[in-house]
Amino acid sequence: MKRILLSLLTSCILQASYSQDFIRTETQANLSQIRNTNGVAVADFDQDGDLDIFFTGINNFTPADETTWNHLMKNNGDGTFSDVTVEAGFGIQYVNNGLKAERGEKMGASWGDYDNDGFPDLFLANSRLDQLYHNNGDGTFTDVTLQAGVAGCNVCYSATGLWWDHDRDGDLDLYVSVLNNENIMYQNNGDGTFTDVTEALGLAGDNTITWSSVAIDAGKDGFLDLYNMNDTQINEFFENRSGQKYNEASRAYRLDDEGAGMGIAVGDCNNDGLFDLYVTNIFNHHPNPLFIDQGNRRYADQARALGVDNTGWGWGTAFLDYDHDGDEDLAAVNGPIDKLYGDQQPDIDNFFFKNMLMEEAMRFEDISASSGFTGKAKSKGLEVFDYDQDGDLDLVVANMEEPAYFFENRTIHNDNQPAAKNWLQIRPEGTTSNRDAFGTTVKIRIGEKWLYRYHHGAAIFGQSIKPVHFGLGDATMIDEIRFTWLTGVTEAIYDVPANQSLHFREGDGTVVREDAGTGPVSGAIVEKDFAKPNPFYNATTLHFEMAKPGMLELAIYNATGRLVFKTKAELAEPGVLDVPWDASAMAPGLYFYTAMFNDKKMEGKMVKGGK
Repeated sequence: MKRILLSLLTSCILQASYSQDFIRTETQANLSQIRNTNGVAVADFDQDGDLDIFFTGINNFTPADETTWNHLMKNNGDGTFSDVTVEAGFGIQYVNNGLKAERGEKMGASWGDYDNDGFPDLFLANSRLDQLYHNNGDGTFTDVTLQAGVAGCNVCYSATGLWWDHDRDGDLDLYVSVLNNENIMYQNNGDGTFTDVTEALGLAGDNTITWSSVAIDAGKDGFLDLYNMNDTQINEFFENRSGQKYNEASRAYRLDDEGAGMGIAVGDCNNDGLFDLYVTNIFNHHPNPLFIDQGNRRYADQARALGVDNTGWGWGTAFLDYDHDGDEDLAAVNGPIDKLYGDQQPDIDNFFFKNMLMEEAMRFEDISASSGFTGKAKSKGLEVFDYDQDGDLDLVVANMEEPAYFFENRTIHNDNQPAAKNWLQIRPEGTTSNRDAFGTTVKIRIGEKWLYRYHHGAAIFGQSIKPVHFGLGDATMIDEIRFTWLTGVTEAIYDVPANQSLHFREGDGTVVREDAGTGPVSGAIVEKDFAKPNPFYNATTLHFEMAKPGMLELAIYNATGRLVFKTKAELAEPGVLDVPWDASAMAPGLYFYTAMFNDKKMEGKMVKGGK
């Protein structure tokens, strides 16, 4: 009888373990030797199609002690990672020869392609002197800190680097969060060098303890503003004035949280098309705010009402749709109880909150224990990404004294989740915009419902280059995907099947399927500038590339709205349909066209020049 009961108990335990959404797999993934880390960030550094991981070690580099190292872990594409730190050019690492830092010698790792060559470069935030590594494109890196001019100052204690295109000139600039001095703003000169423009832009004189920063267009004017998370001081919000000057406006935007700001997450947790901000604080001193964008250059803190105000001693945090139901859930990790504050309480579990928007109403439910996202380590950095390309999002956590946590998401494979687990991943690539497409908004439409994502990669102690992810529920087809690039230009794809990973290139309408599956990339149209040449003089041709047959109706109007040309053309099979337009009798000026194809509408404009 005892054996039967024991057998039943064992069966129940195994079933409960299997039904958890997250399973810790750092040993299987070959990450269990990574310990004593602050930051974590991911990017496909070798451009082989999967995301690799960089960890920053806390302690001063000692060659004989790998627990003091930064680590570059290459994704092997089979569920495991290999340590390529030495062969990639990180065999000799940073050593702080000055005053030792309380919270670690090496802090943040930020991926960003600052020279737009297609290979992610890496900025490392350290105590006293920072580092910039250029990706050589052959799996190795070169330290270019001095020639680039981004070493910082020899008394600065940097926490996190933020890559962003503050002036929309097509390359990434760099903002460095500093704990004991002024934050630093570097302008990318476009030639591999940077210029300190902190004072020139009105960003000097803050002297705050800034752990992390995020760039977001809160003012809705097309330029990215800057929000700083400050420890025991009011968080700062700098309004971007067309890339020329910044104005501190935290009180006006109601973002002046006076807590102990650490981490930051950006997401649209109520699916209204406006991006919300979640900040981790030290709960004993101040609860976490969840700033909901009100749409009028104002935010409202609704953290307590929504159930996410207390996550203990919060550090890394992220929004993600872990269960593919169409809304964004929330993860937050807890770090060390800082001896500077004198707190003696034990370490606290990490937190995971399920967004209940799709089930009932806008609120979050704590499912930390049942989901499997647990662990009482001194956690710092958090990153979310699909390491095995199965369509769901996995999590990696940097821990100060224990091995890194690696949580594999089993949602797609678990029977305790609904069958509706469809998904879509998109990697936007800028051409006129910065290559990483940081600052791009991607939204998708399923029927009458829209879902929204903001592509930026920023977090505390790290910045990542990774695809945008959507959970689709039971939807098997996306009616429309629309990109709003940082330039202000919008493009769209229509009729896209679910459960695939896509790569979309700005401006030329190129869409490539990146996962190993089969099937169409899209069902109908990629919206772009269809007229070539444009501008033109006497004639031009409108090119339409279709992935299925149908009837095209084209109408062209002059600047006053008068119809000047109309035609129909049928495409019998997928391919390219060219429609020439002889405009030799038309006056020079601006012309607008509208094309309908199988009830899908495309619009654009053309310019006829004069000779």
